[in-house]
Amino acid sequence: MQDAEFIRDTVKEMLSGLDTKTMQKIIGSANQYATIKKFPKMIQDYSDAQLDTWFKYIEKLHDMPIDYTQEEFANLDIIKKVESVMGEVEDITPGVKPASAITESVINNMEQQNKYRDDLKCPWCNEMVYDNRNNKKSEKSPDFVCSTNDAIKCSGHSGKWRKSWWLDNSDLPKEWNLDSE
Repeated sequence: MQDAEFIRDTVKEMLSGLDTKTMQKIIGSANQYATIKKFPKMIQDYSDAQLDTWFKYIEKLHDMPIDYTQEEFANLDIIKKVESVMGEVEDITPGVKPASAITESVINNMEQQNKYRDDLKCPWCNEMVYDNRNNKKSEKSPDFVCSTNDAIKCSGHSGKWRKSWWLDNSDLPKEWNLDSE
């Protein structure tokens, strides 16, 4: 069982300097908190842990910023609004990028993706060669593959696999002019 006089004196000391209306609001809020947390109805029946939690809640409410009218609150920026409810807040919002930096980034990404060549011809069958550099499934996949799947039509075909090239192959056709890419 808690000492009622000790609780009263502690609360009075914690809230010293505040007007009666503000003290009543803080104590009322702390009591509502205790009800929500299902503390005993009488404060004298609180356990030490419950009483400590109740005191901490009063302390937190005491440190709350100024009470604003609805009109004043509506005119506050978001940081001040949050501070009025939760106490001091640190703004960790990242800086805003200028639109030119965003569009430049998008353009650079598109240029990287557009390094696709559709003008390549197989030196064995003169058919189109697929440029797979932008959509390879793995590093082991070829960078270029002949579109002909017929070993009779393309002499570069192994009988089982279509003719394929990797950028670092020595048999990469010179006429493709890939040295500059």
